[in-house]
Amino acid sequence: MDITTPFQSHFNKTPQIRVQAPGRVNLLGEHVDYNQGPVLPAAIDRAVHLAAHFSSEASSEEKIVQLYAIDFDESTEFHLDQVEFKIDLSGNPLPKWALYPAGVAWSLKQAGYQVTGAQIAYASDIPIGAGLSSSAAVEVGFAVLWQALGAWECDRLELARLCQYAENKYVGVSCGLMDQFASACGIEGHALFFDTHSLAWKPAPLPAGSRLVIADSGIRRRLANSEY
Repeated sequence: MDITTPFQSHFNKTPQIRVQAPGRVNLLGEHVDYNQGPVLPAAIDRAVHLAAHFSSEASSEEKIVQLYAIDFDESTEFHLDQVEFKIDLSGNPLPKWALYPAGVAWSLKQAGYQVTGAQIAYASDIPIGAGLSSSAAVEVGFAVLWQALGAWECDRLELARLCQYAENKYVGVSCGLMDQFASACGIEGHALFFDTHSLAWKPAPLPAGSRLVIADSGIRRRLANSEY
């Protein structure tokens, strides 16, 4: 997916880093992860793609995050010192789509990790609301991006837990850990056996030559507004 061109058109500069995070399909264990049972998800070949430019020099922009959602052709910006208030630089509420990256910034800061200002554009080829964890992929993508920018250490399972915390406490969706885990820890050619109670997991090789086929029903859902 080409996100360099829209990034350059919007920010008038070339991105310094690109990140991608996959969606996931779940083979066994629907509604089990938030009840602390075992699940069997697998990362898929649809992903969220991010491109970013950041300043390596201290400046007034080092704590400002500028976001451009290519799929919506919408942009916003917020200050990292005010991220807990869920407002943009003008004091207006952040758009709903921006709560996911802003929530990740908030969660990482809560955990003591460095989060830097940047200009970030992102797009996805994961169908939104199709049960393939497009929101979790956004969260993991931004977490990995800020990890790369800050050059700090954090294993992928812990990174997934920080993304889940963002979705639970900042966005307001009481999801389990499976979605973020599968996006952060997915392995090509494998499903992942994941015990959501003990957090123990291991790769589960798929049979040679097998393919996962996903049918999109076209029915959309919004977890934040559902009985989930």
